[in-house]
Amino acid sequence: MCLLKITIGPGANNGPNEPSTSRGIGLEVWVPSPADWNQRYLGVGEGGYAGLPDVQDTNALSVIGQSALRAGEDGFLTVNSDDGHSAGGGSDGSFAFRPNGKLNWPLLEDWAYRSLHMMVLAAHDIARNFYGREPKFSYWSGGSTGGREGLMLAQRYPHDYNGIISAYPAINWPSFVPSIMWPQVVMNRDLGHPISPGKLELVTQRAIAACDTFIAGRHDGYISDLASCHYDPVGDTGLLCPESKGGSDSCLTKGEAVAVDKIWYGPTIDGKAISPGSDNGFEPSLSLGHLWYGYNRGVVLYNSPLTYGVGPAGVTPFTIGAHWLAIAAGDPALADRSLKSGSVLARDGWKTLGYSGDKSFSSVFIRSLQQFGSMNGTDSVDLREFYKAGGKIIHWHGLADNQIPVGGSVNYYERVADAFGGFDNIQGWYRFFLAPGLGHGRTGAAGLHPPVPGGNANDGFGINYAILPALERWTEAGVAPAVIHVSRKDDAEGERFWCPYPAQLTVGGAKTAFTCSVGR
Repeated sequence: MCLLKITIGPGANNGPNEPSTSRGIGLEVWVPSPADWNQRYLGVGEGGYAGLPDVQDTNALSVIGQSALRAGEDGFLTVNSDDGHSAGGGSDGSFAFRPNGKLNWPLLEDWAYRSLHMMVLAAHDIARNFYGREPKFSYWSGGSTGGREGLMLAQRYPHDYNGIISAYPAINWPSFVPSIMWPQVVMNRDLGHPISPGKLELVTQRAIAACDTFIAGRHDGYISDLASCHYDPVGDTGLLCPESKGGSDSCLTKGEAVAVDKIWYGPTIDGKAISPGSDNGFEPSLSLGHLWYGYNRGVVLYNSPLTYGVGPAGVTPFTIGAHWLAIAAGDPALADRSLKSGSVLARDGWKTLGYSGDKSFSSVFIRSLQQFGSMNGTDSVDLREFYKAGGKIIHWHGLADNQIPVGGSVNYYERVADAFGGFDNIQGWYRFFLAPGLGHGRTGAAGLHPPVPGGNANDGFGINYAILPALERWTEAGVAPAVIHVSRKDDAEGERFWCPYPAQLTVGGAKTAFTCSVGR
C-alpha cells in the first residue's frame, strides 16, 4: 500500500496587501495495490476546525490518517484532508483571520466545502491513473465536522458519493457553535463564576435518576427518552442548598439550579429561564424566542478530557465556541485568549456579552446566521438530486452528546421528512438513528459505557466503520438497515439495537425481547 501526500492550491492569495496564509488543501491518500483494491473509495471526514498540520508533513501521519489506514488495509482507496489549512488542530479557529485581523474567506470556504470536492476529484484521478478504472462505489464516513461534511456533500455535491455515514454532525453550524458558549455566558451573567464540576455531576445524576425510562425493566443509567424528561432542579428540594452550604459540591444554590435549567434549554432571545414543565427544550421545532437547542439532561457538562471530552459548562470555555464568536462578529478580541491572530489580540471579550443590547449574545448569534448561513450552515433540506442519483444516508447521533446538541439532528431530519412528504418517503434512502447514552462519538452519561456498534464506545471512526457494511449492503444490494445492532452481553431480555427515527427501543409485549415502536 502506498501513502500519497498531495497539496492542491494554494488558493488564498487575494492581492499584495492581503498575503496568503494558505499552503493549499492537503490530502493523505492510502492506495492499496491493484490486487488488494476492493474497487471502492472511502472519504474520511475531519473534526472541529480540522487543520491537522501532519497532513502535509511527509515525515508524519495525521490522527485522521491513522484511522483511514484501517480502511486502506481492507482494500479501500482512502482519502482524508486538512480542509485547506494547518492552524494547530480541530479546536483552533485562528485560520479564519488574516494577519491584519480581517476574515480569511478563501480559507473558510476551503474548510466549509471546497476541500470536500477536491478529495473526490483527486481520488478518482488516482484510481484512473493507477488502477485504470473508476471506483465502482464511493462512500463517506465522518463524525462531528466530518458528519457535517457528509451532509454538505449530499446537499452541494450530490453526485460525488453513493453512500454517506453522517455521525453526530456539526450541521446548523452558525446556530449551534455560538450556542456552545451559551453555558459560559449564563454562568458569567447570572453567577459571576463557573459552576463546579462536582455540582454539575450531581445535578446530571439527579436528572438521570428522575428520567431513566426503565426500558430494560431496570435503570440503564442514562436517559433514552429526552422528550419525556422534564426534571427541574429548581423544584428538587433534595438538591438545593441551605444558605450556609452554598459552597459545597453536595448541593446547588437556587441561582445555580436556574442557570442549569437555562443551559439545558439552550439560548433564548432574552435570557429568561423557561419552566421545564411547559417546555424542556427538546422539541422537533424551536419555540418562539428559543434560538437553539441546549445540552440535554444527562449530558456531561464539565471538562473531563480523559473520559468524556470538553464540556460546554466547564471551568474554561470550549475553544471552538469561543473562537467562533470572534469569527462571527469579525472581532478577534471576542475570543478567549487561546486564539492567535497576528497583530489583533484575543481578550476574552465574550465575557462582556449580555442578554440584551447591541453587545448581546443574541446579536452575535444573529450575525453568525447572516454571515455564514449559506456557507457552512449545512441545513438545506433540498436533497432531491442526491435522492435521484440513488444515494443513501445513515445519520446517527448520541442522546448524551456534550459537544453538539442532538436536537439539531432531530430538527434537520424532521424538516427533511416534511420536505419529502413524510417519514415513509425518506426511509428508503435516508435513515436517522438515535444512540441512547452515547456522547460525542464516545461514552456519554457519566461513568457509563453504553452499547455501541463494534463494541468500542471511545472511537467515533470505529463505530462508523462497524456501520459501514450496512451502508454497503444498502447501497449495493438494496438491503436497508432495519436497525443498527449494538454490542451488549448482559441483557437477559435480548440483543439491543438503535431504532430508525421516529421509532424508539421498547421491551416487547411478552417482555422477552427488545423491539422498535413509534410512540406518536
